Amino acid sequence: MNKQQFLLLVLVFCSSSLLAQNDTLPKFSAKKKNGEITISWISVFKNASQINIQRSKDSTRNFSTIHSLPNPNVKSYTFTDKTAKNDSGFYRIFILLEGSNYFFTVSKRLFIDTSKTQIVEPVIVTVKTVDKPKVKEPEEKPAPPPPKPVWVPSVYIFTGDDGNAVIKLPDAGSKKYSIRFTKEDGSFLFLIPEVKESYLTLDKVNFMKSGWYFFELLEEGKLKEKNKFLITRDN
Repeated sequence: MNKQQFLLLVLVFCSSSLLAQNDTLPKFSAKKKNGEITISWISVFKNASQINIQRSKDSTRNFSTIHSLPNPNVKSYTFTDKTAKNDSGFYRIFILLEGSNYFFTVSKRLFIDTSKTQIVEPVIVTVKTVDKPKVKEPEEKPAPPPPKPVWVPSVYIFTGDDGNAVIKLPDAGSKKYSIRFTKEDGSFLFLIPEVKESYLTLDKVNFMKSGWYFFELLEEGKLKEKNKFLITRDN
């Protein structure tokens, strides 16, 4: 075995070891080690439109999105959570496939890894290089189009784990909220003139079919948020 072949085997072994440390979606790892919280996984999805990392402070409900992947079809991914205030959080992954199919992974509590990191001395291989003839540089390709805007689910009106629409307005008792719902084509669906409860569930039967539905949330007559949520039917 010559030196070039030996170096290639070392690189392949290191790459395989790194991939083996991650779980494959819908499984994922959420751990804190050496003071750093990381969320990581290996993805087998080739038609994902969006993947979001969500976090809940102290329970398996009330999740909010903390990160959206720039490229949802990347095979291996690791995210460092620098905004968590404690070690008692829960995490889950939201995956939107092409079309209207989506699902959430099972929520997972943060794992605290107290093991010490073992430092492995790198293998240094000296390879003699041979000058290659100059190759004409290819012409510059046009810049790729800008990425599509990333959709971030609302924290006020969203789809619950049971597939129904959820309205969550903690200060509904002291403020006047109204909500206008429309179909994906912009046509009017229905209006809630005043929300008096902090937590409401709208059964999916109120929405005629599966698909995206848009809303305008007004607080004291002023627009607070415009967003959308997805309704799917049971198989």
